[in-house]
Amino acid sequence: MVVSTDIVGLGLIGFSVNCLMVVFNTIGIEKKDTDKLAGGWGLAHLSLGAMMVLVGVATFMNDPVAVPNLPAISGFFGIALVFYGFFWIFLGASLVRGADLRPIGHVSIGFAIVDLWFLNSSLKFTALTGGKYVSLTILLVVLTVVFFVLYAGVHGKAVAFKVNAVLLIILALLGFYLAFSLIYPGGYVPF
Repeated sequence: MVVSTDIVGLGLIGFSVNCLMVVFNTIGIEKKDTDKLAGGWGLAHLSLGAMMVLVGVATFMNDPVAVPNLPAISGFFGIALVFYGFFWIFLGASLVRGADLRPIGHVSIGFAIVDLWFLNSSLKFTALTGGKYVSLTILLVVLTVVFFVLYAGVHGKAVAFKVNAVLLIILALLGFYLAFSLIYPGGYVPF
């Protein structure tokens, strides 16, 4: 079964929507206890995270992003979608339960460290595709910073949530750009 790049675009749309939900969920948090966020959108994070995991598995198994001389790129996208989908599932489960978010801060450090591996792979993909995935590399750089800033935010540095909100908006825009570029017929990603 062969699928198109639309499935990767769908996963990136889920990622971008999750980023925007976190922005809206943390507006005004600097005036409250930063250990807990409102649990109202936890189910949405859970469902979008689960969707990203399913899309990531389908991407990994079906090779929709076939790039000449670079057969591993679908595996890269698939693993990344599954990996980040699990982060959204962890966040959503914590919000639904009303749990302390400091453990999510600890998990985010691990995600930031693994993100460096994705960043290294993205640089290789960008070089092999003639600069086609520069926007993906930018997205991963910003995402690494977001994970580190999230750690500070859930550990009492309320101003970190404002910084994170700006970075998450940038991530959402980059995610939507990549998603709609991949959904475009032929999966054309200008940069």
